[in-house]
Amino acid sequence: MWCARAQSGRPEDVRSLVVQLRGAVEQGPVYDRAAALDALARDPVPLLIHLDRHARPGGLTTGVPEGPADLLRLLMCSLDSDGRLREAAVEGLAGRGGPLPTAALALRAVDWVPRVRDRAVAALLARCAPDEVAAAVRVLLRLDGRRRADGLLAAYRRTLATPPHRRAVRALAADTDPPTRRFGMELALDLGEYVRGDLLRTALHDRDQVCRKLCAQRLLELDPGQAGRLLRARGAGVREMAVAALPGDVPAARLVPLLADRARMVRAQARWQLYQRGEPPADVYRGQLRRALRAQASPGLLAGLARGLGECGDAADTELLTRLLGRPPAAVRRAAVHAVGRLAKPEELVGLLGPLANDPDPGVAREVFEALTRVPEGVPAETVWVGRVRSEPAVRRAAERIRRR
Repeated sequence: MWCARAQSGRPEDVRSLVVQLRGAVEQGPVYDRAAALDALARDPVPLLIHLDRHARPGGLTTGVPEGPADLLRLLMCSLDSDGRLREAAVEGLAGRGGPLPTAALALRAVDWVPRVRDRAVAALLARCAPDEVAAAVRVLLRLDGRRRADGLLAAYRRTLATPPHRRAVRALAADTDPPTRRFGMELALDLGEYVRGDLLRTALHDRDQVCRKLCAQRLLELDPGQAGRLLRARGAGVREMAVAALPGDVPAARLVPLLADRARMVRAQARWQLYQRGEPPADVYRGQLRRALRAQASPGLLAGLARGLGECGDAADTELLTRLLGRPPAAVRRAAVHAVGRLAKPEELVGLLGPLANDPDPGVAREVFEALTRVPEGVPAETVWVGRVRSEPAVRRAAERIRRR
């Protein structure tokens, strides 16, 4: 319970945890100390950083005993204001394995006393077990901005690049902590740990967008021909990179799904491909949107083409886009309203979009009132009232802006 509260970093909660831990060290029974260590070990990095900030002043009444020392006592001594106690604790922690002692050593690797700092760094660089390396990297990443940490993370990275640490590097690249995982992924890529199949799978399916982009970039460096396979990636950043890597003579039909992509950055990159080959993107959008309307294309394609045309078209495209304003589903109407709101002449906005103020879809109503903020003086009072009484906060805020202007 005390550890869970201290995770927030609130000073009063962290100090309460310090009192509890000191009590367990000084006079608590063995099972209390074991329970405290178990709670600390569940997520040691943020807890130790918070404890290091708030554990001083007020150290233990007794120092590190001669001979084998209790791990909880070593941890608390490593946070003490007395440098001699911290140095002795570092020596004791150096002989203990596991993520918790390693995280404590990483914390002392930025100690303000050089002797404590040097001993902690030496002990830290000797660790190569995957769980210990992960604990060290998690702490060092969070301390990298401190003045005394200058160069420490880079030195540890050089150590991890040596053969004994290769297994730990692969484990870092799969860590659950996003910053640690990205650090491990970058290092693994630099060391050539991933073959092309690994790179493709990670770029397509990884849960972290930074890792997806790192692997996609390396894959495209090795084999630009893989760009076509990356177009189906879940991450918009990867799809954007893939579009940029497509050859200049890629057929225009292949660019249509990309021009209608759900992500704006991908649509922009696809338009740039057209610009480079001398094809006006707006003309392509107009032709594809007319064709999609005749063919009763999928809602996703209609919505993407409408948004894309709204990003590069002109006022003459309003007539084509208004054909989508009453069309189900709501995603198509949202895209059409957004595009009309960007392209229509100011004097036409109220007449085109005002009837959609009561649309049952919150997204459509939001786009309507955001567009009407362009012409606040022309919006009828009853339309403003509709926006102010709707349940969606974004719609009410937009209607209120119109009323104030």
